[in-house]
Amino acid sequence: MKKQLLIPIIAAGIVIAGVMGVAAVTAQEESSSPPIVQRIAERFGLNQEEVESVFNEMHEERMQQHKQALEEHFDQAVSDGVITDAQKQALLEKQEELRKERDQHREEMQTWMEEQGIDPEKLAPYGGFGHHGMHMKWSAQ
Repeated sequence: MKKQLLIPIIAAGIVIAGVMGVAAVTAQEESSSPPIVQRIAERFGLNQEEVESVFNEMHEERMQQHKQALEEHFDQAVSDGVITDAQKQALLEKQEELRKERDQHREEMQTWMEEQGIDPEKLAPYGGFGHHGMHMKWSAQ
């Protein structure tokens, strides 16, 4: 029974970490906004930086909600005796460590692409790096 509960909790943690990692790509790089921000700003005559700021705020709120939900699931796992509090902390720390590594790898890839003269925004429609629905260079203002 305890193993049956642990597997969904770990799976949920991995999914959430993956979502946070993909979302972090869009929040890290600088210089241009994703097409949806540009389109909304153009269509409604809004300041693009203000629209982007709203998107960034929503992104941060979603990340915090995901983190809180994961912690609540892990708290329940602790209460149910599936993991210890120390194990919960270790899981949360490992997820943060992996997120930082993903961010570093993305930065390395971006630098390498710039050195190669590859524009990730032009490559995105072909399934290239940064093709997860938004372009690489969405600043986190």
